[in-house]
Amino acid sequence: MNPALGCGLKWSCPWRCGYGVVLLVLIAACALAFRLHKLESRPFHTDEAVQAVKAGELYDRGQYIYNPFEFHGPSLYYCTLPVLKLSGAKNFADAGDTAFRLVPALFGVGLILLLAPLRRDLGMVAMLTAAGLLAVSPAMVFFSRYYIQEMLLVFFAALALGALWRYSRTQRSRWVVLLGTAVGLMYATKETSVIYGGAMGVAYGVLLLRRRCREGPRPWYLCRRDLQLLALALGVAAVVAGLLYSSLLAHPRGLLDSLLAFRHYYERSGGDGSTAMHQQPWYYYLKMLGYTKDAPGPWWSEGLILGLAALGLGASFRGRLPAVIHPDLALLLAVYTLCMTVTYAMIPYKTPWNMLGFLHGLILMAGIGASCLYHGIPWRSGRVVWVLLLLLGVGQLAAQASRAIGRFCADPRNPYVYAHSVPDVVRLSRRIHELAAVHADGPAMRIHCITPDYWPLPYYLRKLRRVGYWSQIPATADAPVIVASADLQARLEPLLHDRYHTEFYGLRPGVLLVLNIQQDLWDRYLLEKTSAPATR
Repeated sequence: MNPALGCGLKWSCPWRCGYGVVLLVLIAACALAFRLHKLESRPFHTDEAVQAVKAGELYDRGQYIYNPFEFHGPSLYYCTLPVLKLSGAKNFADAGDTAFRLVPALFGVGLILLLAPLRRDLGMVAMLTAAGLLAVSPAMVFFSRYYIQEMLLVFFAALALGALWRYSRTQRSRWVVLLGTAVGLMYATKETSVIYGGAMGVAYGVLLLRRRCREGPRPWYLCRRDLQLLALALGVAAVVAGLLYSSLLAHPRGLLDSLLAFRHYYERSGGDGSTAMHQQPWYYYLKMLGYTKDAPGPWWSEGLILGLAALGLGASFRGRLPAVIHPDLALLLAVYTLCMTVTYAMIPYKTPWNMLGFLHGLILMAGIGASCLYHGIPWRSGRVVWVLLLLLGVGQLAAQASRAIGRFCADPRNPYVYAHSVPDVVRLSRRIHELAAVHADGPAMRIHCITPDYWPLPYYLRKLRRVGYWSQIPATADAPVIVASADLQARLEPLLHDRYHTEFYGLRPGVLLVLNIQQDLWDRYLLEKTSAPATR
């Protein structure tokens, strides 16, 4: 066997490779079904609502303007456009929750399919184990149903990694073009893409250093060609990112603003005072993945992934790998994963979804770790037992994922639920729409939201045309419907000229809103409700 290839005849058999791809597609199909189940059941998080409103503006107006201080890049919004179009939505107001969340769900499944190009260098056991863990990891499943940029960023990073590896093996320029496209999409997704790019650069540098030690210095003309291809990759990335940030050249300043934004995000990541609630210790992510329990809630753990990943990392760095795994690919993935994990541990600003990038790497290393154990067992019966134990572990992760997207989808005892909207916000939205239906102005009924903390209400009230938002009490506060924070309600009541019926709703844990309904409107609503014919 050629040590430079790090592969044997057993796994390269076409029948075995085809069998592995079929299993990979079946795993992806199961993952898709898992992610699509009751996508609309969880209330929108504030971040989801903000991103949906931005996507809606692009859908309605056909133009995107980058904000260097908030909202991140435009790729999520552009990827949403075809889904909204296929859903039949005439405009943003017509779009439903499922249409938005379908986008990250599809990219989450695509992450599994991206393992296929690595199958010959990763081996069937590692590929299928990684695919299974990606399919049922509670964090991966939960945030594949979250309308934010993170799952797209991880997908584009995985695409870039695959293209980088294929280029290192074949030296073909087509992989460089794909690499540049993936990097451009990463950059157009979120500012933290520079962390991913830096980790890939370090990993590839280590890989080149190993090859230099093994094979000696490369001829000068090959080094020159590498620089030319690097320039090609950067040029393609700049074109892709520039088109998206400039709203297809309609707003040329967008690309410049994307560069200027890094100062703001650097200050935020280090803790600038406005992000104190997001400051966490270095072990925050590892503790969340290792073991979490909030009494009297259930326990949560992705310890199986951590354990197998530790084994895979150790084997990759020591070079003690099965013949079916290419040692250079294992080293590339190991250095990339380690750089990502250490970097995100060092950054004080932490939110649960930010760990998806290095979790993806850990899952790939877990696949390698599982393969090391499988091929290290000399007896067929022992391998069968190991596969059964692994399937039990995967099943346990699937049970946690089902719990995370089911009963505990908005429960703070779920470690992946972070400052999440409570189900009350859906009830509040439903009540306001019912009131508008009986008001003379209908969807044009005036609604005053007087609270400094009102998201995700702009998303839920998108079908109503006259909704105003204030952080303090306006000069004229009266309106048919007033939503006020509990802190401002006591100051608001003496300023109201009409009589109001009041109800209380939660927005997030610790955030209470008061719904004030003009008494005449409330009486009309009750009359309509009681006179409506009963339905079975």
